[in-house]
Amino acid sequence: MRYIISVLLLLFTHQVIAQEWSTYQYQDKYSITIPSTIELRRENDIYTQLLSDIQGKTIGFQVTSTNNNRVIFQQAGLSTNKHEYKTKYCRILIDYYTCKDEHVPCSGDNLKLDEEYFTNGVIAIYQDCESTKTPLMDIISNDTMTIANSPATEIIYRRQGYNGASPVIVAIYTIFNYNEYVRLTMSFRDAEQDIWMKDLIKARNSFRWIKQYHTSNIDNISKDEAVKEGLKLGVKTVWKVILEVIFGCCFLVFISSRKKEEKVKTSDSVSEMSIDIPNESLCVKQDVVHRTTVKKLFKITKKLLLSFIIIVYSCIICGQMKDLYYELNLLFYCLFYLVVGVYYLYLVWKKEKVQSEDILLYPLLKKIGIYSNISDCYLLRKSLLFSVLPLLLVTVSMSLLVVSIDSISPEDYGEVSIGSFILSLPVIAWIVFFVYVYGKKWLDNTPKL
Repeated sequence: MRYIISVLLLLFTHQVIAQEWSTYQYQDKYSITIPSTIELRRENDIYTQLLSDIQGKTIGFQVTSTNNNRVIFQQAGLSTNKHEYKTKYCRILIDYYTCKDEHVPCSGDNLKLDEEYFTNGVIAIYQDCESTKTPLMDIISNDTMTIANSPATEIIYRRQGYNGASPVIVAIYTIFNYNEYVRLTMSFRDAEQDIWMKDLIKARNSFRWIKQYHTSNIDNISKDEAVKEGLKLGVKTVWKVILEVIFGCCFLVFISSRKKEEKVKTSDSVSEMSIDIPNESLCVKQDVVHRTTVKKLFKITKKLLLSFIIIVYSCIICGQMKDLYYELNLLFYCLFYLVVGVYYLYLVWKKEKVQSEDILLYPLLKKIGIYSNISDCYLLRKSLLFSVLPLLLVTVSMSLLVVSIDSISPEDYGEVSIGSFILSLPVIAWIVFFVYVYGKKWLDNTPKL
């Protein structure tokens, strides 16, 4: 146990040390924190000067970090213009505006964002993609949100890369602050999501206004967000509950049909014997063969459906935990769903006769010496009912609940959030269970003096 804790601490420390973050401040307007894998573009960099020489003086001014109120960050090392740093692609563009610079619905005392505003945004992006010869592929998101306690809008889309390169995901966040606003644009290749996405989300959430102004409709936007998130959560939860119900019903049907199949086997054996009788008509023989084939197909279909539900459900839960940054919790839940999933697949395909004890992991627990000394069936079922069943239900329901509520998830690796705490409860319960069972067994085996 001490070794495991030491390894976890080492991994966490390595994660923190491996990537340093620096805070950049633009004049007295705003600040943002950027990881060491991304660098600030400067006027005197080789890459920046090359852009100025190739694209012309006007474009060159726009890509520098000190002109036109624009700040640009890029993948670290690109400033040297070496080929090895061009294999990856990441950009963060921050444009600062005031209400006088451009005609937009600045927040002021009241921020109004109607449907026309979002439609015009999509049209502008489409036109921009056409002019740069990077065709727009699809719109991923177009919504309102809150960043740095200020109202903001987000539009995320996927476009083709330059000169036919791999697709690029672009996220544009417009963050309002009374009579000023910032347009924060983040882009990276679709194939490099695992490299950049977490860092970019953390960088976005680190954005802060130096002088935060009060906007009267922040709460209203938050309410709108809450309603939308509530609807999304409701839909996701309903579908997951439906999946749970289907899984449970299929498993119950699978178990209950075993006893029926035993009775059917007897009648089938009689029917099969009758096939060999010379006087039996050919029609009856064909009917028996047909019914036997249908039963076999139904049995195989049922097994395939159960296997699909077990595998897909386990993968969805573990995948959602990874996407929501529950990496530390995954150390337990990936192992849990792997072991339990393989075990139930074994029951579905290999076990001829499934007992109620089998569903509650009794054969698996017996292999590791738990409940192996209980010979009375009633006591065994009572022990499984009051220990293993709650543990299974709590573990599955807790993981289902947490991945259904995005708002309680951590924002980056290693952060302890409400979701992380909830997911740790089943882990503690399983540890207490094993310590209690093995401790009791150890005490019972104490030699008498």
